[in-house]
Amino acid sequence: NESNCFSKNKMNRFLTIYVFLLLCGTASAQQIIEWNNLQTITDNARRTIYYEKGSKQPLQGEYRIVRGLDEERVKLSDGIINGDYFRYRDGVLRESGIYAKGKRNGTFTEYYQDGVTLRKETPMQQGKIDGTVKTYFRNGKIETEKEYRQSVESGRERRFDSKTGEQIFESHYIDGKKDGEEWEIFEDASTLRSRIIRHYRNGKLDGSYRVESTRDGKPYITIEGQYTTARNRDVGNSTTPPMTQPMNGMNDFLFSQVDFIKLPPKVRTFGKRCYICK
Repeated sequence: NESNCFSKNKMNRFLTIYVFLLLCGTASAQQIIEWNNLQTITDNARRTIYYEKGSKQPLQGEYRIVRGLDEERVKLSDGIINGDYFRYRDGVLRESGIYAKGKRNGTFTEYYQDGVTLRKETPMQQGKIDGTVKTYFRNGKIETEKEYRQSVESGRERRFDSKTGEQIFESHYIDGKKDGEEWEIFEDASTLRSRIIRHYRNGKLDGSYRVESTRDGKPYITIEGQYTTARNRDVGNSTTPPMTQPMNGMNDFLFSQVDFIKLPPKVRTFGKRCYICK
């Protein structure tokens, strides 16, 4: 038994020394260089090539590039980042991913200040965002999802509630512009809950909108109106309901999210459709 204990202690000591030497070798292989001592150029493929100032030879090997509190750990081949990429801030890991011949490729992951909790995931393909970008709340629940194709917004965007995980927003993009139906849910500090539905065409508000509000889970008020391209010149891409075209004899009415929550008593029609007029 004593012989076995001695052998185990010897083996543990050997492993400790081996790991220590391995870490030392890794640290010594990484060269530290300040950002101010670097110069960069962009080649025809729009890749960044790193040089040390005053040198005509691109950098080779593993480097720790220090810029204030930020530090990037990279592998350079002919001055181009190729392989694992890590970005730290004040010694804490904040981002990781992989470069392929100077361009981001695969999923890049960002972390909160603890260096562990997931904050954002960005799918990359040859240096461009391609796929669904996801962000997360600190509690681990999904915050947003947004689809891209070659760094252009294309597809669906969604947002979620931090506590319940309920989806509270959805919109759609075609070639970087909003198109189709968009909806959003608002809740105030009391029991009022409102759902806004609006429509876009070629990046501009166009078509019908509808605001449905409930209080204590019961129908409270419904507001309807119409966006037209001609009338949108004054509101641009505002996410609040705009000045509407006359509809069914109504006068134009401009209101905001706060306005329709604080409507005067005479227009508060419980459980019925209500048009807001001047």
